[in-house]
Amino acid sequence: MKHWIFAGVSDKRELLLYLSKILTVNGHRVLLVDATEQSKYKYSIGVHEEDMPLTEFCGIDIASGYANALDLYNDLDRSGESELSYDYILYDLENPGFCGQDIWSEANAIVWVTSFERYALEKSKEQFTRLLGQYPNLQGIKVRRVYVQSVDSHLSEPYIRSFVSSLPILWEEDFIEMPWDETNIVVRLESEHAQTIGFKRVTRSYKKALKELVEQLTDWDRALTRKAFRCAERRRA
Repeated sequence: MKHWIFAGVSDKRELLLYLSKILTVNGHRVLLVDATEQSKYKYSIGVHEEDMPLTEFCGIDIASGYANALDLYNDLDRSGESELSYDYILYDLENPGFCGQDIWSEANAIVWVTSFERYALEKSKEQFTRLLGQYPNLQGIKVRRVYVQSVDSHLSEPYIRSFVSSLPILWEEDFIEMPWDETNIVVRLESEHAQTIGFKRVTRSYKKALKELVEQLTDWDRALTRKAFRCAERRRA
């Protein structure tokens, strides 16, 4: 079982649903953990109950409404499941404290996902500072950078990184920008209302960035990645 942590307060639902879909069409069992402040995934998948336990959506198991990872694992145990029964667990963390030190230290990848909005950058610094203060042994952790809602602007990547560069974190040299485009916005909105994961009409530039991220996080070669993307494009859900 591999687990990836996606930290930051920017909206990561679109990105993580696409990632999860790519993994599932390649035959992997995926658990997507909604640790957002307002349990946002229940709105994306059309579940309106106040308490949304483990829910299957487009072949992905989504867990939402838990106070912390331990509560989730205990609930899995009670239902006869285990976190070890999944090939991949993806954590969408807006609250870093949702995961204990062991989950952070044993993560196969930690990804900082952020837009260029100043609130998201400043809040990320606060959260990482609080996390490293709570768990000093995490100082020096390796973290990747993914910039979402990326548009052409005068804001350079070194400037954006300067918001967090003083933290005792080992930042991976490469970064990925997920381009923001009107077509992708339309696909996301229509998918939410249709309660599915639309993928075929996503722009080529977004898919290119997503392929790069998939290959960075997995051990897949280019041929396997392309095959998974073709399968995802053919499936309606």
